Amino acid sequence: MKRASSATVVYLLNFFAPDVIAIAQAWNERVGKLIVLLSVAMEGNRSWKAEDGGLDVRQQRTLTRTRTDHHPSGYSDVNYVHFPVDTLKQLRRARADVVVSAELGMRSMMAAMHCARSGWFGFRKRRCQLIIAVSTSPWIEESRSGWLRRSQRSWLLSRADRVTYHGPECKQWLIELGVPESRLAPFHYAADPTKIYKGNLLNQSADRVRVLTVGQLIDRKGVREGLANMIDVARQSSGVLIEWTLIGGGPLLAELQATATPDNLIVDWRGNCDAEQIREAYRDHEVMFFPTRGDEWGLVVDEALHSGLVVIGNERAQAVTTLIRDGENGWQYEIDDADSLGNALNAFAKLNADDRLEMRKQARLSVADRTPEASADQITNLIDELLTERQSDDSNHR
Repeated sequence: MKRASSATVVYLLNFFAPDVIAIAQAWNERVGKLIVLLSVAMEGNRSWKAEDGGLDVRQQRTLTRTRTDHHPSGYSDVNYVHFPVDTLKQLRRARADVVVSAELGMRSMMAAMHCARSGWFGFRKRRCQLIIAVSTSPWIEESRSGWLRRSQRSWLLSRADRVTYHGPECKQWLIELGVPESRLAPFHYAADPTKIYKGNLLNQSADRVRVLTVGQLIDRKGVREGLANMIDVARQSSGVLIEWTLIGGGPLLAELQATATPDNLIVDWRGNCDAEQIREAYRDHEVMFFPTRGDEWGLVVDEALHSGLVVIGNERAQAVTTLIRDGENGWQYEIDDADSLGNALNAFAKLNADDRLEMRKQARLSVADRTPEASADQITNLIDELLTERQSDDSNHR
């Protein structure tokens, strides 16, 4: 009986982000052969260096166009839409037992066609099984509405043997699109281990609050609104000293740097940093502030919790609504409500040094099971399940 440990698996996705590389490396140890097909080496709005992680990574021939999504809440977000034109050729060459395709665009359409052809479009049991890995949220999808798009996605999802989700909001969205719960399975994001601070937590003095934000300085990430909120909080809480470090670059940097701040709000703009610098920043701070206006997940939340930071995050990120518990490992707040941020920051500021340290320890414990290895186990177990079903069906038809 074929198991995942002897199967050939092809994983199709846009590009190889550092967190995905970590999962793929663990996944590669659990299957017979893993082939990664990338639409592009790296997207233009990312500061990461393109790497293959020592895996069998192949770049496709791809046409790309830029699209700007305008969310009903008012923010805009630039995205890249990829059309990998040699997907069918690459999949025929790979002779995969299972194809795992990310998202619901052209690559997944081609993957569905390939898997259908392996079963003569329904005339026999398919030799190649299809898993579609979806990462989204209902809030994000509000900028991608339309009857035609919804119909295309419903049709595509019906062609998959299994569909994975990365969070509860994504799962509910898939159910509403008509995917039976019996065909759904979790495939979680996991933080990039090279960015996580794993050392002892420093018992810092309680005379100030050390806040960190990591992410692009773009409209969707909400740093403009977050800065306005932080200024309001500083003015209303003049007795609290806030040291706020921001890591990341983007088109809003100059505008944000020019903003005047109260004396008790010290802002340090560090620009883009490498993994070691990010790890050191996690070591030196106590609170992660994540003011995003919309994120399908928000991996910096995982990174911060693993590093022992309390997270104050906007509930428009699925990581915040899924992982953050008020008063335990952080606080959820509303980006349009400065009082909401002030309540969270002041609650932390009032804790003594020992209580702050205890809360940070709880933050670490809250994500102890969210690792690249655990995510690799999720997808490997799903592949085993599919292969077992296929071989059971083959036996019943003999």
